[in-house]
Parts: sequence; structure tokens; C-alpha cells
Amino acid sequence: MEQHVSDPTIVVRGDVPNEMVAYARGKLVAIVADAPVPVLSAELRLDHSADPARERPDYAEATIDLDGTHVRAHRNAATMSEAIDRALTRLRRRVEATNELSRDRVLRRRDLDSWHHDGRSIERPNFFPRPVEDRVLVRRKTFALHPESIEAGLSDLETLDHDFFLFVHDESDTEAVVYRIGGGYGLMQRTETPEAIKRVEIPLELGPHPATTTLENALAILDETNAPFQFFVDAASGHGEVAYRRYDGHYGLILPT
Repeated sequence: MEQHVSDPTIVVRGDVPNEMVAYARGKLVAIVADAPVPVLSAELRLDHSADPARERPDYAEATIDLDGTHVRAHRNAATMSEAIDRALTRLRRRVEATNELSRDRVLRRRDLDSWHHDGRSIERPNFFPRPVEDRVLVRRKTFALHPESIEAGLSDLETLDHDFFLFVHDESDTEAVVYRIGGGYGLMQRTETPEAIKRVEIPLELGPHPATTTLENALAILDETNAPFQFFVDAASGHGEVAYRRYDGHYGLILPT
């Protein structure tokens, strides 16, 4: 019998009713119990914004460690119950898809439909329209990036339910970013590897090479363009980093160790 984490971690921000916390916990526990491999940890975040200007003030995010693979889903909605239902339905699909993708990767099968956002239309969480002068960098994430293929980077993008994913391309040994664009995917990388891109069976739109600049300039570009993220080469470290807009309207930063 598979052993799973017994009790998920619950993080609550804002005025979230206790019955909604219990409801979300029950749904997450059921997903953990049905997982095909051991779940090493599970976390649920529920966030309610009191700002009356927000059309979708409630946010639910669930993350589980599926035997070493992190699977995540998150949604904004007009009510907390809707946010919970949509996020955890998405998480269950991700758990099932992760198992299938792992099998496909071993067999080296590339099914375009299985990569295409699970074949479903996805509504991404919106950003709180925080005034530029009130935005601050509130989170820095540092990761030890391991070299992987473009296909593996896309798989991680989908498994983690991110809008973009920073990784080290195994053929160029430099940082690259895969991201969602329209109904497909985009790729930005520090160096050209045209032959590697030609071998990828998943259609990719190639973006520009990242500019060498400072974090302050990257954040200024986010303000000017209203883009969700900015991939750049840090002038001090020489590494590719990603500045991005958080759902609360502030900034985050992802950089490699």
C-alpha cells in the first residue's frame, strides 16, 4: 500500500470562512489518497482580497510533492468555493497527466495533443492592478537548475502549472525560458541552438534573446509593457534571471544558483 502524507499544510490569508478551509482540505486529502505514487508533502493556500475593485478576489493554490515531482494548480475566482473547485480539479488532472507524461517520457513518445495545455482552454489567474508606485519586490526564488531538454522544460511548465519556466538547456548549457503564448508555447534562450529546436516536435514561437541589464531596468520594463515576466541577463552575475508579476500585483524574481 502506498504511503502518503497524512495532513496537508494549510496557509490562509484574509477573511476565509472555516467551512471553506475544511472543504478545501477534504478535496485535497482525497486527491492525495488517490495519487498513484507516494505524496511526500501537500500544501494548500487560500487567499481572500478585501479590495472591492477586484472582480475575482478569491485565490486557491495547491501543491503536492508527487514522489519527488512537484505538481501545482492555482485559480482566481469570484467566490472561494469556485476557486477551490477549479484549482483542485486542475490539480487532479495534473496528477493524472504527470503519471502519463512520465510514462511517455520513458518511451520517448511525443504526442502534441497531450502537451497542448491538456487539450483544454485555460483561464490564467489575473493580476491585481496595483499602482506602479506601490509595487515592491517581495519574493526571490533561488533554484539549482539542472540541464534538461526543451521537451522536459515544457513538461515541467505544465506539471507546475506556471506561465513560464526557467531552466538550463542541456545542449547550450545556458539559461532558457519556455512560456505560454496564445494557444501554444514560446521559447527564449541566451544562445542559438537551431538544430536542437528543429528536433522538438512541439511547435514553438522563438522569442528575442534576453538583454544584459539590471534588475531595476527589468522591473521598469514590466511596468512599461505590462508583460507578465521579463527574462534578462543580470549585468552583475552574468546569469539569466526572470522578474515577474505576482498575482497580488507585486514583483517576484527567479534566479539560478
